[in-house]
Amino acid sequence: MHIGDTGLASPETDYAGATAQATKIQEQIASNSRRADMLDEQYLKAQRAVTVANRRITATQQQISVIEARARRLRDRLRSRAALLYMGAGNSDPIGVDAASVQDLGSMAQYAAAAASRDGRLLDDLKRADAQLNSQHDTLDGQLAAAQDQERAAESSRREVAHINATMQKLLDSTSANVRVLVAKIEQQGLAAAAAAERAWLQRLAAQQASRRAHARDGDAAAPIPGDVGAAPGNLPAPTVGALAAVAYARAQLGKPYAYAGVGPDAFDCSGLTMMAWAQGGVSMAHGSQAQYDAFPHVPIDQLQPGDLVFFGTSGPTNHHVGIVVGPGIMIDAPHTGAYVQLVSYFRPDLVLVGGRP
Repeated sequence: MHIGDTGLASPETDYAGATAQATKIQEQIASNSRRADMLDEQYLKAQRAVTVANRRITATQQQISVIEARARRLRDRLRSRAALLYMGAGNSDPIGVDAASVQDLGSMAQYAAAAASRDGRLLDDLKRADAQLNSQHDTLDGQLAAAQDQERAAESSRREVAHINATMQKLLDSTSANVRVLVAKIEQQGLAAAAAAERAWLQRLAAQQASRRAHARDGDAAAPIPGDVGAAPGNLPAPTVGALAAVAYARAQLGKPYAYAGVGPDAFDCSGLTMMAWAQGGVSMAHGSQAQYDAFPHVPIDQLQPGDLVFFGTSGPTNHHVGIVVGPGIMIDAPHTGAYVQLVSYFRPDLVLVGGRP
């Protein structure tokens, strides 16, 4: 037996094993987090669709109530006319003829013709009202079915996200404290590496764009480079005073835990944090990163200001994550289950090349 061969793992071996375990856990968390983000977006989108459908249902029900009231009035008038004609306008003659002269009979004939015309219009109005009621009931049935489909879609996404988040939390809870520390460390190292790579890519892109613009000034026109982050829209709004309040609120939430669909005050998801932050700045926005992307003017990455929103996704403008800018390259983010609201770089491989300015 060699000296020092005790059969026990060395500290270096222990550290290597823990690091390998932590790396595997962090990869699982990152993958689950991306999936949960996308499902969270589906859930929030379905919830908004349910809200819209319910508003339409309410409006249709109100229209049905109005038409039903009108139909009741028409039926009441027709019943009154039928009773009046049957009773002979108060006389015992069921035909309603009680004339002392031919002149009176002629007068009553004219009245009867006029009455028949009016009764015909009442019947036509009632038929139209009944047709409108049938149409509105068909519309209502369709709206109710659509709302039920959307509710089922939302519930399905909610259950799947809850399962993913529970799995991630169980994974974290089952690891030792030192491995959890390593998981966080590896995640931060990954973010730092991604930030460095993204900055380098943007610098190369900016250099290419500068070269293209210089050639264009010299008369050597070239096709624009897709994703020209240096070209600001002419109508780009200036940052508002509300941005200060939004950033201040976001900073005050640092260290609070992530929670699926969380909107505070104790826990947040990504779009719940940005929504509540900008509520302090006087801006109302939907809960959902895609809805927030769609709601506001877009700002090139190189012109972001504190309070602007940055988005993350896998294809073009479609995104599933959002953070709030607090400085050059830095955002406040509610990342995923098991993590906390934190200051991190927004330079990531899935960064969408335009932000949003509420």
